[in-house]
This record gives sequence, C-alpha cells and structure tokens, in this order.
Amino acid sequence: MKRMLGIFLLSAYLFTTTQFNQLLKLPVLIGHFYEHQQEDHEMSFADYMVHHYGGHEKDADYETDMKLPFMTETETLSLTFFAPHPTVFPIQKFAFQEASKANSRYHLQLKSTYLSTIWQPPKFC
Repeated sequence: MKRMLGIFLLSAYLFTTTQFNQLLKLPVLIGHFYEHQQEDHEMSFADYMVHHYGGHEKDADYETDMKLPFMTETETLSLTFFAPHPTVFPIQKFAFQEASKANSRYHLQLKSTYLSTIWQPPKFC
C-alpha cells in the first residue's frame, strides 16, 4: 500500500511539475507514424523523426503534427514561496542588581555537603 501511494505521489509530481506529461502523447506519435507508413512504405522510424522534429514545415497534417510529444510546450505547475522578513523585536536590557543578603527574603543557608550529594541515588528503596 505504501509503495502504491509512493508511486502515485511521484507520478502526480512528475506530471504536474515537469514536461513528463508529454509522454502521454506517445500513442499519438505511434499512430501518426503508422499513418505515414501507409502513405510511404519505405519511411523508417528514424526518417519519420527527422521529418517531424528536424525543422518541420507546414504541410497537410500540420495540426496532427503539433499534437506530437515535445512539439509544443505545455504549461507546468510552478509554485513560488517567499519567506517573510523576520520581525525584529527590540530587546530591553535590564539592569540586574545583586541583592544584599540582609534584604533577600529567600536567602537560604545550605550546607556545603548538600550540593555534592544532590545527584546521589535515593538511600531508601
């Protein structure tokens, strides 16, 4: 299921954003080649390709020739994204003042061994 979804998404991407959709016109190319084969039995596929893709002039089947793959450009989907300019907010600088021990309400007296034993495993299991 994932593989089929991946193939579908890749195909959708290629057909909409590249000239890959021109390959859908291959049956027209083959059918038109067989029409020329019926008219001129000695025409090879290489001669047919040179005739149509090597400086083609207007002839009786010009409209059919323009339906061949890569004869005309098709519009492809193109998306453009613009990143917005970053908004700069002014940073206020605060003046930090060191609180004196006498004025501090949350001044705690910690033992010197407390910080060294803080990362020890619990003693009661």
